Amino acid sequence: MKDRWFTQIRMLLLVAAAGTALVFSGSASVLTYAQDEDEDAGEAEEVPEGFKAAAFPAMPSAGDVEAGKRVYFTKCVWCHGVDGAGDGPAADRLWPRPRNFNQGTFKIRHTASGELPLPDVDLLQTVTHGLPGSGMPSWDGILTEKQRRQVLAFVTAELVQDREFDDKEFETYTVLQIDDLEPIPPTEESLKRGAELFVEQKCFECHGVKGRGDGNAFNLKDDWGFPIQPADQTKCWNFRGSRRDPYDVKNIFRTFSTGMNGTPMPSFADNTTIEERWHLSNFVQSLCERGPDGEPLPIDPLTDKPKVKFVVLSSPIEGELPGDPNHELWQNRERRLVALGGQITHKPRNFVNRIDDVWVRSLYNDKEIAFMFQWNDRSQSIATEEQEWDPTEVNLEDYGLVSEQLPTTGEPGSIAAAQNKYRVFNDALAIQFPVKWQEIPPPEKPRFFWGNEKYPVDIVKWEADGSLRAFTGLGWDQDFEDRDIFAMDLTLLNAEWEDGRWTLVFKRPVKADYEEDTYFEVGKYIPTVFFVWDGHNGDVGRKLAVSSFYYTVLIPPIPMETYIYPTVIAVGIVFLEGWVLTRRANKRKGKA
Repeated sequence: MKDRWFTQIRMLLLVAAAGTALVFSGSASVLTYAQDEDEDAGEAEEVPEGFKAAAFPAMPSAGDVEAGKRVYFTKCVWCHGVDGAGDGPAADRLWPRPRNFNQGTFKIRHTASGELPLPDVDLLQTVTHGLPGSGMPSWDGILTEKQRRQVLAFVTAELVQDREFDDKEFETYTVLQIDDLEPIPPTEESLKRGAELFVEQKCFECHGVKGRGDGNAFNLKDDWGFPIQPADQTKCWNFRGSRRDPYDVKNIFRTFSTGMNGTPMPSFADNTTIEERWHLSNFVQSLCERGPDGEPLPIDPLTDKPKVKFVVLSSPIEGELPGDPNHELWQNRERRLVALGGQITHKPRNFVNRIDDVWVRSLYNDKEIAFMFQWNDRSQSIATEEQEWDPTEVNLEDYGLVSEQLPTTGEPGSIAAAQNKYRVFNDALAIQFPVKWQEIPPPEKPRFFWGNEKYPVDIVKWEADGSLRAFTGLGWDQDFEDRDIFAMDLTLLNAEWEDGRWTLVFKRPVKADYEEDTYFEVGKYIPTVFFVWDGHNGDVGRKLAVSSFYYTVLIPPIPMETYIYPTVIAVGIVFLEGWVLTRRANKRKGKA
């Protein structure tokens, strides 16, 4: 027999003990769920502002449940498990963990805090669009709509065990009428008020002052005891339930109104007005990264992340390369987003990496080239123990750093359980170029992961302990060859962590020793690879985030003639027009 009383008490505790973390999702579905005055409809004693009591959802037929069972055991069981407990064979490799359906706890909803979701709206859109930032993919195009509805029939009827969707004694459906609520435009006044509410409601305590998820990054847990992190609000494309529309402020408003059951993220429906939630939503939405024109970044429909341009442009300047990242030369320089993924080519494989992108800018003069990197990292990680290996060593399995690098404290287990228990290493970043890229016959490239003996690579690596080193890479399984950074005039200009973001600036010669160092030529496409290590995630050696091939291009300087000739022509045209007008005026006077 199902323990209904336990479920009801648990719902009350969820509402009463809601924390302050804002683990974001978003849902932009167009929804006006009809109110049902029927006596069968669940009725709440107090309906939050903007919500209405709604009818119970129709229960699926036995045929749909059986058909959905076949779909589930074909597509879903591998993550969610045979009994829907989120314990499938792939679950231990995923973070966050797959949803445990048994308790009937769902994050992405239009229903009030503690209530079950609407199967034909909330659950259907989750299955259709997936949950960005997690292992849950979009099933649109893989399963038909009919199959998606059928698998949800099986989940809601069979796998949700502690609650029943048609339990009129203990369940209610109080639905946010988001389509009836007019959004407040994101004016300067609205953003200012939203920033005030961000402080008043203590959102910053979890999400950080700049919304990068660095406020309370390592102490939060979900209802199942697994570590959970507050969302990085500058990356709205990773919001759970954004439903492929990450810049829609309605997604955020819905989350503020309903909360996210199973997480520390509460509903704000009872302690804020609708107007206040719109202001707060506008402010949070304004934190998301944008292009130089202030417009939202274009989203790639295949990845649900910003589209990337695989060319990093380096702009020519006169004089010294600035080390201050706030210098106007840096701020006026276009930045490029480099996408990163966990390195899984060689052991130790890292299937869950916390750093998924880095912003890159570059400047050069007649002697040097400089790079500025910025990436979000919830913690400033510096190794707590002295490393037993040399900086040139890459084969760290001899030191016990094996596949997945499970934590050194507690029992080995799933990746989700391992979070925040790893041995802490240095945060780090490296950039790699082929040493003699000019001699590589196209379309051949050096091996993207630390080169090989045929085509060695030039690697510059910075670590959070303040070190900056240069290496020659000869292969993924070969120790680096150390190089003298002073001989090659490699200089660290800036390295700082603030409010959940690293900013790093260094420079190197454009033309150095061709035998060991990359020789940068103007106007040429130089293959480039980026690597980032998150020390708090136990990243070290080959456990890291890596990019695909990008290309660094030094933009040719604009010749002086480009400025002189148009000026001379323009002045000439002005004199010519003046001469013509003067002659015409004189002729008129003569006739008169």
